[in-house]
Amino acid sequence: MTPNRIQEYKDSFDINQDGILTSEEIEQGKIILELELKEEKAEAHKRMTWVSLIAMIVFTGFLFSPVISVSKVNALGEIFGLFYLAQASVIGFYFGATAYMTRR
Repeated sequence: MTPNRIQEYKDSFDINQDGILTSEEIEQGKIILELELKEEKAEAHKRMTWVSLIAMIVFTGFLFSPVISVSKVNALGEIFGLFYLAQASVIGFYFGATAYMTRR
């Protein structure tokens, strides 16, 4: 860690801004940092889920458009099925993890 980054952490953990870090302030800072990291992780999961859902919708619209011929769709049908399965797995994992975390 660079000295600037260490100073940033020290300043953010010093709740009463007196320049002295107590063990209580360090513990509170750790809890706050942990909560912020969990929040960022949850937001990243939510963004991945939205991207997967939008990709499925756009891909479906693309398949039904006249851009791709029916013969190509039939030839690549198994690969398309894997794409939908992968995207649905991402969405399902997000909802499953969210449900699990609310029960915990």
